[in-house]
Amino acid sequence: MKPIYLITALSLMLVTGIAYADSPLSAMNAWVDGQLASNQSSLAAYAFLMLGGLLASLLPCVYPLYPITASIIAGRSQGDVPRALHPALYYVGLASIYFLFGLIAAATGGAFNELLRLPVTNLLLALLFLVLALATAGFLHVPLFSGNGLGDKTPGLAGTFLMGMGAGLLSSSCVGPFVVGILVGIASQTDGLTLYATLIAALKMLAFGLGLGIPFLLIGLFGVRLPKSGSWMKYVQWALGALILYFTYAYLEKGLSGYGFKPEHIQLVFFGALLLLFSLYHVWEGENMHGFRRMEKSLFTLFALVGGLVLAQGVFTSSATATIAAPTSTAAIATETKGELTWYLNREDAVKAAREQGKPIFVDFFAYWCANCKEFEHLTETNRELIDGLKKVVLLKVYDNDPEFKVFQNDPRYPELKVGLPFFVIADADDHLIYKTSDYTRTDEMLLFMAE
Repeated sequence: MKPIYLITALSLMLVTGIAYADSPLSAMNAWVDGQLASNQSSLAAYAFLMLGGLLASLLPCVYPLYPITASIIAGRSQGDVPRALHPALYYVGLASIYFLFGLIAAATGGAFNELLRLPVTNLLLALLFLVLALATAGFLHVPLFSGNGLGDKTPGLAGTFLMGMGAGLLSSSCVGPFVVGILVGIASQTDGLTLYATLIAALKMLAFGLGLGIPFLLIGLFGVRLPKSGSWMKYVQWALGALILYFTYAYLEKGLSGYGFKPEHIQLVFFGALLLLFSLYHVWEGENMHGFRRMEKSLFTLFALVGGLVLAQGVFTSSATATIAAPTSTAAIATETKGELTWYLNREDAVKAAREQGKPIFVDFFAYWCANCKEFEHLTETNRELIDGLKKVVLLKVYDNDPEFKVFQNDPRYPELKVGLPFFVIADADDHLIYKTSDYTRTDEMLLFMAE
């Protein structure tokens, strides 16, 4: 394919992606969710799912992965293997992670999603991403990727496949509104899981992943040729490592928030640990190098000490804060004020207020580790139309560590809570469901149902 054709195609994808991002995303989400959660397994249904995956690949938050993909494949598609083999393996690896999502989620039901929300699971994932980030940036030697780094002439087919899986994992957080549809469908199954149902669920996710990976495959096969390998590739490695490091922080935040850490303390832990590791790495490397001066060793030792102190401050300050429990009174009504809005923190108090005022209840299920929960919280403080609409109803916020969260989670009307957050519910004072959604961007729909 000539470069001009590829540039034209990518330009069209960019324009379409921007238009798609600015269009009513909620309508597209609802369409794809319906296909994912349905019991149909026709050829047309899989074609729709592939199309949904392709449309999801046009989201702007996926774009940073495209040049990284081009760099990875350009650096690894060297040697005696066919040129198309690496892009194909990368594509299959990306799609297979979605097949794996569907397979595990279907086989275990809500247990898989419960496991993923455990703080210790997220901390282990953070550690895994940290290792991958350091290995990608060249600071850590991982035997599995030995000889398979960016720009290396060794084919490294297994490494290419695993990097494709990594790209699928990274993109999954971006296309979450689509992926959640299949998981909700699985969690809401009441007829019992069978081998057939498990396979169908996995194949649906695979179809979605195959559609999502199409731009990655085209970039790998027909991408504009990059300069030959050289010192510039190290900057590409660092950029990729930094991107993976971002996901390290995301999972660290999920894990530590489950243990009561506040965002500011998590930041101290993260940056303190990074500074400590960076300093120890240079001190260790310096001991094995000739000419590592005493001044440099002293400087990095000082950095390590500072990093250790910052890390300790984040850990112990948060621990001390978590152990101090504020006195509570059974007569007091627990509330929380954010911006202009006041939220009830107890379900009974919210129901009582709703009955007295004759208003519906808007329930926001919230967790500090949930990025989209925070985005919606920001909207409740900045979106004038949303603020005015929420002032007309009774507001209830349920945190993920609140015992009340389990009560909602076990309610068969809300299988979404077995998948993840965010999640929003509008109900009347008699607990009749009016509206629910997992998409925090559907504020127009929320306002519509709150006005009824």
